[in-house]
Amino acid sequence: MWEFDHKNTPVTYLVWVLLWVNAIKDSYLWADSPDCFFFKNDFIQWNHDITSMLRKVDWNHKILATIADADNVVWDRNKKFISTLKSMAEKDFVKQIFTSSMPMNQIIWTDYDWVIREVNETIDKPIFNIPSRSMTGCWVDWYADLLFSLAKNIDISWWNPKKNNIAIIWNLFDRGEGDCIANINELKRIIENLWLNVVSIWLDGQNYEDILKVKEAWTIVSLPYWRKAAKKISKKLWVDLLELDLPFWLDATWEFINIIAKHFNVLDKAEEFIKKELTQYNKIDIVKWAIPHTFIWKKIVFHWDPYLIKGFIDLSNTLWMLIDKIFIHWDEKHLKNNKNINIDGVDIISWFNGRLNDIDLFITNSHINWWWKHNNYKTMQFGFPSYDYHIYTYEPYFWYKWALIFMNRMGNIING
Repeated sequence: MWEFDHKNTPVTYLVWVLLWVNAIKDSYLWADSPDCFFFKNDFIQWNHDITSMLRKVDWNHKILATIADADNVVWDRNKKFISTLKSMAEKDFVKQIFTSSMPMNQIIWTDYDWVIREVNETIDKPIFNIPSRSMTGCWVDWYADLLFSLAKNIDISWWNPKKNNIAIIWNLFDRGEGDCIANINELKRIIENLWLNVVSIWLDGQNYEDILKVKEAWTIVSLPYWRKAAKKISKKLWVDLLELDLPFWLDATWEFINIIAKHFNVLDKAEEFIKKELTQYNKIDIVKWAIPHTFIWKKIVFHWDPYLIKGFIDLSNTLWMLIDKIFIHWDEKHLKNNKNINIDGVDIISWFNGRLNDIDLFITNSHINWWWKHNNYKTMQFGFPSYDYHIYTYEPYFWYKWALIFMNRMGNIING
């Protein structure tokens, strides 16, 4: 019996730390780690993300490591740490630094916070320590660590909220390709059509200065990948907080728009925008044709993001597809952060051992894709990592434009 267990996928905590650094253009990472740390870069650099600049040909790399080993890890390394961080912080192009470590370095009780304070006595640049989690928790927990660290440490000696300004925390930005960039543009386009302004999105592939613009927000929109950071920053800034689900597929997007519009008393703008969108992008005749030709009664399995489940169920129901199972990547506890999810009897599980029968399409990431493809399943790569599917053009998966693009991919693989 062939077995599948998603928790065997080889993605560790520091890989997600690298994704954070990759998502902020002028941030840099100093890792207390052996040289194997650099191999973690290979999950991202020109594999998952063709735009990644973690390692650069001009040697101004965004990531540095202490190259710790069994000999030097036991000695007093604080002077070397301080010297390295000062050298990094003195560079004009370095606007913000993260520090982190591998567990073997952290357990010797190195006081990274003390090192940071020593550096900041002479150099005033934001340096945030992210304690290592190793294999504890899951990818959602790990990515959330960065945002909470930003929210906790951000300087609020000044802030200037303006009534129509919105900041979004947090958006999963895992690469600088056409999917993540397009999602950012769609979020902005939706809100700007309500005559509101998006001043900051955590994260969006921009500079650290753009993160600081959160201090101009009147309202924080909290997306569901852990809401801890959004609560923290809204309390620090004394501004309103809206906790929303992802605008993924039609119902979720209408809810997203209407809650924001009601909060700002612009429901007339929301009604006008939705009507315009459905007129401009509504291809219902194509969908009606595609359902009996391609999608009806097809059995489908989805494995990835727990916060996309609601939209995925709605999409599958619209296309008259049969959801066989949904695998959560990883922990079921994250379902609680969905504000409104209708399971409708769908089998949602966090692991599976055995085989699936008569599946027409399996949507998953590259690691799981390899196993399923070699067991004669039709698979579609989606989420992190995606080694074989790259997006060179505008391809969002938020709001209505996403539907036709995603349906096109699904249909071609089913019919192929």
